[in-house]
Parts: sequence; C-alpha cells; structure tokens
Amino acid sequence: MQTTSTKLLADLVSKRHKCLTQLRELGTRQMQMIAAGEMADLLRLVAAKQQLIVALQAIEQQLQPFHAEAPESRQWESNEARARCAADAEACRILIQEVMAMEQAGEQQMVERRDLVAAQLRTAATGTRVRDAYQAQSR
Repeated sequence: MQTTSTKLLADLVSKRHKCLTQLRELGTRQMQMIAAGEMADLLRLVAAKQQLIVALQAIEQQLQPFHAEAPESRQWESNEARARCAADAEACRILIQEVMAMEQAGEQQMVERRDLVAAQLRTAATGTRVRDAYQAQSR
C-alpha cells in the first residue's frame, strides 16, 4: 500500500512539473506579447494560463495529504524512484520562482504600457484643446 502511495506522489509531482513548465512557456510568450502590444492575443493566452492554473490547483489539492507525512517514512519502489521524485520536486520549486518572477515582470510591463498610453492620450487631448483654441481665435 505504501509503494502505491509513493507512486501516486511521484505521478502528482511529475504532473505538477509539466504544468509549471507549460506555465513558464506561456509566461515567456506573455512577456513577448506585452512588449509587442499584442493585446488580443494576450487575452487568449491569459485564458489558457488560467486553465493551467486551475489544473495546478487541482494537483496541489491532491498533494495536500502528502505534506503531512514525514518524507523519510515513505516506502519507495527504489532509490531511483525516490531520487527522480525529489529532482522533480526541486525543479518545481525553481519553476514556481521563475513563473512568479515572470508574472511580476509582466505586471510591471503592463503598468508601464498603461502609463505610456495615458501620457499619449493626455498629449493628444492637450493638442486638441490647443487646436480648438487656435481655431476659435482665428474666427
């Protein structure tokens, strides 16, 4: 029964790793789309990311019971299986940090883009007011 439990744990950690890898790939594409101003494509990508986040949350729920266990008490099929699961778990930790850093950078890029567009709108509005005032005086 214990070996079955560690097989499930290894499978869940592997799925978590795959999901996080996909999130990182989408995060990279997201940064490119933000830089290029491709907002329509960005919205579709964000929807795809949301689906991955939901899947990741489901995996995390399934992993929850394993957090209460003492790792040293688990019985593994082999030392290789234990090492593979540990390596996947470490890779997941690194991927989470990368994904979070990308999210923060993407948010910062979006704020900068918003501020740039707002400044351009203010400049355009000021130009319109100046033109209107000039035309009013010319009459």
